Amino acid sequence: MSPTENLVKEHNDINELLDIMTKIAAKIRSRDVFYPTDVEEIVDYLKIIVDKSHQSKEDGILYPELILTGISKTTAPLSLVEYEHTQAMRYLNEISSCVENCKIGNNFSCELLAESLTNYVTVFKNHIQREEETVFPIADKILSAEKQSEITGKFQEIEEKIFNQRFLEHYDKLLTDLKSRYKE
Repeated sequence: MSPTENLVKEHNDINELLDIMTKIAAKIRSRDVFYPTDVEEIVDYLKIIVDKSHQSKEDGILYPELILTGISKTTAPLSLVEYEHTQAMRYLNEISSCVENCKIGNNFSCELLAESLTNYVTVFKNHIQREEETVFPIADKILSAEKQSEITGKFQEIEEKIFNQRFLEHYDKLLTDLKSRYKE
């Protein structure tokens, strides 16, 4: 599997989670029942799966390799991708703060939670689209097969440091449970 195929595969799981976040935001806005613990689990998932693994692969391995080929870090598309990572992290921190306040009954925080969930989803969906339509095709074109193989090996090292089988099973079950709970 190439580095970009690995990242696209991860994007598929992330997109499922983003869809769940959209449904939770809609429930909050309609004053329907939602479970703050689900939002906490989602934040945990995003911090570990997305920030520690997925973005480490991008920011720590793939993008530096693209920069070495002459792609500028200070202009589009890489500057935009980096900005989106920063925005997403800001919204994720807002989500964490808001969910704590929602648990104690602060309605304003629940409204802000819905807004922060929606903002995170918007930023990340745009981010995924930019990567898959612009950045990844560039990477596939300019990185040699040997370099891609080297990057894939580094991706595996990141996964081995972060994940064990029980950990992955926990997050797979979480995603399955959330999809079941928030289906139409």
